[in-house]
Amino acid sequence: MEKRIRIGFLMACLGTATLAALARFELPADFVVIGYAGLVVGTLLVAWLTRQQTFLFQSLVMLGVTAFRISLHNFYHLNDAFSSSLSGAVWAIALLACAVPLAFQVRKNPPSANVPRWFRVFALHPEQPMFFMPVALSVVLLYLKMSGWKLTGAWAVAGLVVWVLALWAKERSFRLTGLALVLLSVGKIVFWDVWQFNDARRYIALIAVSLILLILSFLYGKYREAIREYV
Repeated sequence: MEKRIRIGFLMACLGTATLAALARFELPADFVVIGYAGLVVGTLLVAWLTRQQTFLFQSLVMLGVTAFRISLHNFYHLNDAFSSSLSGAVWAIALLACAVPLAFQVRKNPPSANVPRWFRVFALHPEQPMFFMPVALSVVLLYLKMSGWKLTGAWAVAGLVVWVLALWAKERSFRLTGLALVLLSVGKIVFWDVWQFNDARRYIALIAVSLILLILSFLYGKYREAIREYV
């Protein structure tokens, strides 16, 4: 029986590896990450429908492969002329974000007893790596493509969006991530942006900080009861 399980695991891995190789050699270089991200979503969907931890393992492996490819290819070639690296990275990150709701469904299936101890953490909470990876890639992408006020505003908006979505997901780690992004943008304004100007723009920066904090305070006050349910 154990031998059959190992053969099944090997065959499934070979099938996913074949699809990954097909994406690598048949898709344009800048869009390979889209194929990889599609495999992340596809294997996670199969893991949910079949309740087989093998496909969850493959999905997490492809998640790492996708992040590696985005970081070392798409991010590296962002400023190349006639490059589609930006659009490829954006579509791939969007696909990875779509995997988060699927990960919540997979979490409802408890891991079997023969799951290795090191993998049990991921099997119990697959939504955590599926969430943090696209968020981290998005933050880095914004940093590489924007600067100054645009970067500060983009981080603040991203933080607020993540924080609001965390209310729906009822995940404390998601909410703290959104809060951290907002505080990062506030810290950037206070300790960097505001000191780059000696005119009225300094006061505009301080007003922006106040508005960001007021919005966050309003949202916290409005959804306080919902937050307390999962804090």
